[in-house]
Order: sequence, then structure tokens, then C-alpha cells
Amino acid sequence: MLAKPEAEQIELWIKEMRKGYIKLVALMVLNEEAMSGYDIMKRVEEATLGFWRLTSGGIYPVLKELERKGYIKLVSFNKDGRKKKIYAITEDGKRILKYALEKQQKMEEIIGGMFREFAEKFLENVKPSFSPRVFSFSSLMRSLKHRTANEQKRLLMSIRADLLNAIKIVDKKLEQIERESKNK
Repeated sequence: MLAKPEAEQIELWIKEMRKGYIKLVALMVLNEEAMSGYDIMKRVEEATLGFWRLTSGGIYPVLKELERKGYIKLVSFNKDGRKKKIYAITEDGKRILKYALEKQQKMEEIIGGMFREFAEKFLENVKPSFSPRVFSFSSLMRSLKHRTANEQKRLLMSIRADLLNAIKIVDKKLEQIERESKNK
């Protein structure tokens, strides 16, 4: 168990890491649909199963910066007598998002692998996380809405094949463990 000052320091580190992702996450969410800052906060919380709860003090300064740089635009309108503000991604925002996601993908592959390998060695009695293909079912279902039936079928068949392959690997490993435990 960590001492309180150490635990607080770790929480600060985690908070700083998340801050670096707010711009990327805001652009990703706004690429799906225009929405308010509050709706962005809700979407992130839902997508991370409550692990990451953005605050208005975290999201609105980022939205202002993205707007100032021309990556998003603020659209205001009246709804039920109240002024409603939503943000929409611009073409420049889509271009920077594509570039950022390509870089993030490479970084995750390299650094993520390093983290998983180190965690497996360093953390005792902790199972390393494994995912044959990282995706969330909620984002998968949202993305299916924008595809043709044939595209949906191809994507779902690909995911199914990956999952079946992962099950085969797990089954083989379980059989190996069972054989080894019988021989002891």
C-alpha cells in the first residue's frame, strides 16, 4: 500500500497524462457529431465506463484553444428560449485528427507494448491485460450505423474471426496448463 503522499503524487501524474489526451478525445468525439462541452464530458465518461470524468475546467479551455486554432467552430442557436452552444469539427480539425491518430497509434504500439511487458515482469500476481483487438462495443455499434450492409458484414466477420482465433489460442494454453499440472 502506498503512503498518502505517494498515492496523491500518482494521482497527479495520471491527471497530467489525461490532460494531454483531452484535445485528441475532443476532436475524436466531435468528428462523430457536433455537441456541447457537457455532452463531450458525458460521452467520455460513458466510453471509459466512468474511469475518466472530464470537468468543465478541463474541457472548456481545450475547446477554446481548438476553436482559436481553427480545428473546431462554435455554433450557437436558440432552443426552447435558451441559447445553446455546440462545437463542430472543421476540415482542418479532421486533418489534424487524422495525423494525430496515426501518431498515437504508432506510439501506443511501441510504448504500450513496452508498458505491458514491463508491467508483466514488475507487477507480481497481476494479470497483464490482453485484447486481440482493442475496441469498444458502443463505438462499434455507432460506427455500424454509417456503413452499408456489406461493410457492416465484412467488419463484423473480421472481428468474429479475430475473437475466434483468440479463443483458440486461449484454449491451447489452457490445455497446455492442464497437461503440465497433471504431470506434476
